[in-house]
Amino acid sequence: MPTPVSDNPPVPQSSATPTISVQGHLVTGSGFLPHHNVTVQITSAGEDISDYLAYVTDGDGYLHCELPDSVTGTLRIAATDHRPNPDGVCGRLWSNTCRLIVPEA
Repeated sequence: MPTPVSDNPPVPQSSATPTISVQGHLVTGSGFLPHHNVTVQITSAGEDISDYLAYVTDGDGYLHCELPDSVTGTLRIAATDHRPNPDGVCGRLWSNTCRLIVPEA
């Protein structure tokens, strides 16, 4: 007899809180779920609207991604692998937030 499939599969759990760092346009991080989709949030200073970019972690839960060259200004950057956190923004577990200043070319 076939096993029923849930419309809401369980989200893998990890006790690690993800952390990121930013150097120029390079974002690196650890503590994410392995081989998992990660959303990087980019918010410009003084704006209420954020841009979101999708990346995938490696098999050890590390994130290594390049932001587009068009990203400039004073920015706040954070990332999530979509684990639930009732106290987090949008109910998600987010990394630390990094501040990045990229001068316009």
